[in-house]
Amino acid sequence: MKLEECLKRADETKELILKKNALEEIPAMLDAFFPANSGVCLVSDEHTHKAAGARVEEILKKAGINIAGSHIFPGEPRLHAEYSHVTFLKDWISSLPDWKNLVPVSVGAGTVNDLLKCTSSELKIRYMSVPTASSVDGFTPNGAALLLDGFKQTVPCPAPLVVVADIDVIAGAPAYLASSGFGDLASKIIAGTDWIIAEKAGSAGAMEAPAIDEIAWAMIQPGLLDALNNSINASRGDGDAIKILFESLAITGFAMQHYKDARPVAGSEHLFSHVWEMEDLSFNGVPVTHGHKVAIGTLAATAFTELFFADPKGPPEVPKGFTRPTKAERKAATEAAFKGSRACSRLAETAVNKMMDDKTVDAINQTFRDSWKEMRGRILERLLPYSELKRLMVRADCPNQPETIGLTLNDVIITARKAQMMRNKYTILDLAFDMGNFEGILAKIEASDIYLR
Repeated sequence: MKLEECLKRADETKELILKKNALEEIPAMLDAFFPANSGVCLVSDEHTHKAAGARVEEILKKAGINIAGSHIFPGEPRLHAEYSHVTFLKDWISSLPDWKNLVPVSVGAGTVNDLLKCTSSELKIRYMSVPTASSVDGFTPNGAALLLDGFKQTVPCPAPLVVVADIDVIAGAPAYLASSGFGDLASKIIAGTDWIIAEKAGSAGAMEAPAIDEIAWAMIQPGLLDALNNSINASRGDGDAIKILFESLAITGFAMQHYKDARPVAGSEHLFSHVWEMEDLSFNGVPVTHGHKVAIGTLAATAFTELFFADPKGPPEVPKGFTRPTKAERKAATEAAFKGSRACSRLAETAVNKMMDDKTVDAINQTFRDSWKEMRGRILERLLPYSELKRLMVRADCPNQPETIGLTLNDVIITARKAQMMRNKYTILDLAFDMGNFEGILAKIEASDIYLR
């Protein structure tokens, strides 16, 4: 689907301006979509204020629009999507005169946007987003990805009413932010294959394994590879590539607005990223961006999926003597894996609750064995081969080996185990766990001289 059609399918964002000199449109957007406003309050960080915030202030003042307040987070250390910042912003905005009639405006990349998205939701007022980079898919979805009580989660909240994205501003962002956005876009490949898997498992009784929504699928999957190939040069400041990348990421957000869940855009690859976000992964003292973590998660999930469906004759062999863990064993294993995490008890509860009874697991096993040829064909048709995916990552200046974000192969293997435990959301990791060959696939990745090398 084209951007315009996807915007119509979204029910929360009413307008997206994506062009050169888009900042000049902000006063008109305020009049058109926030007619009762008494002014604005701006939220940015030191980097994004310099990139666009100061210019937004000039435009607003020239138009005679009241700026009730402007909060600028420090540029260093890099801002984290911690819920504590939402608490601060709620107190700050509610202290401003006539705050209920103000329009909060986020001027920044994904973190600034998510913080103000959640803040505006809790204050029950709508906001405007002014992105300064094509760094994530998080500008347009309903929901904010935040760390709350040590647990990375998507907090339900409305998407921005209006998005004003200036291509010149986005093109001026640091190159690593564009490559981060590319990594996030590439992750939709695994989101697609995992949804195919989930739909089939759901037909056999698996939990959190919904059928594919045709509209959400049509928004993202058919044009995904073209979008990736055409946005390769975004990190080099290519205006056309940046426009395609931002537009493609925005569309994924509209798919979430339509579907009311992240299933269309996130699968097992994001679970890898969630683990690393909970662990505050940094490299050379600098926090690794969401999209760069997702890029390595996408490579890991691709390797896992490719190996799982490698044999045309049937699923990977189950080790002799394999037995499914009991709930008590599962709880103990999860507590050991997440020892020291503030979210440990909650994660252990999730890992236990997502375990299904033997009858359902047997039904899932039989369903995939009976439909192996069909399912293998559908998955491999949608899955970009690992070698091709890695070449795309290299061309897009995106991380393509664990070491590029400060990890080892062993770290990724350990993360895979944690990722399978942490969310009740059926993916390839759960299928391998249910079919008894999860550890066998990880062993093949470790023994390979190709995957994650």
